Amino acid sequence: MLRTAGGLVLPPTLALLLALAGCSPAPATPPAASGTAAPATPAPDATAVVTAAPDGGVAPAPAPRTPGAERVRADGAAVPGGDGVVAWVLPTDPAAEVAVEPQGDGSARVTLRTAQAAVTGASLAPAEGVTATVLEDGSAVLRHGDVVVAAVGTPDAAETPARWLEVEGVLVLRGRPAAVVEVLVGTSALASATWGEAEGGRSLAVAPAAWVRGGSLAAQEALAAQLAVAQPEAATATMRAQLWCHALGAPDKETWNLEPWRSEVGTGTLLATRCNPIDDDV
Repeated sequence: MLRTAGGLVLPPTLALLLALAGCSPAPATPPAASGTAAPATPAPDATAVVTAAPDGGVAPAPAPRTPGAERVRADGAAVPGGDGVVAWVLPTDPAAEVAVEPQGDGSARVTLRTAQAAVTGASLAPAEGVTATVLEDGSAVLRHGDVVVAAVGTPDAAETPARWLEVEGVLVLRGRPAAVVEVLVGTSALASATWGEAEGGRSLAVAPAAWVRGGSLAAQEALAAQLAVAQPEAATATMRAQLWCHALGAPDKETWNLEPWRSEVGTGTLLATRCNPIDDDV
């Protein structure tokens, strides 16, 4: 007989077979003490999983809960526009300072500043009855019914890439941490619109506000909407297309001349004709 380390006794034949196979019997597990269960292997804790960030580091803590519109209006800085306040801005970083400076061109510059370079964003609550729509470039349009009352831009993409997100009626700015974040909120997009005669007929000379030139999609939308109110004939498809073309290709031109008689063409043709298509271009 062969006695194992665990105290088991094996018949000679079985012991010989195990020896020839190069195996040794596993030690037996001692029985659990009377009245107690053997300890179980703990199950993995699902809450302990750590997710790696795309840059290889550990993912940051979740962003704080977005404050509601009432809190932003109560604690935020007022942004003037039109005959009153168009919105309020509350920085994500409690230590950040907020400055709102009217620019004299129908816009106000909102500056968030902190010495800790921890400004990660802000929340903007429109005035009561005003809704916010975020556009493709991350800028946003504020509307009271069908009327565009303001355009909210985004910070300089080269400095602090960021965009607005709409969360339960509040605009939330998300981007990289920075010591200073500046955003333009424009309300008056149209400086003037005057009818005259051009090479082929009637022409509308449009002078946009300075903040609209080379601005965001929201700035262009605000200009188009306010121009259509001032000059309903400018709401046609060809006039709006010419307006968009000038905003894109001639932002520094003193006035943008739009002609209602010009043909409606595709984007490529519109750009190729320098915003002045004729019937032969169709």
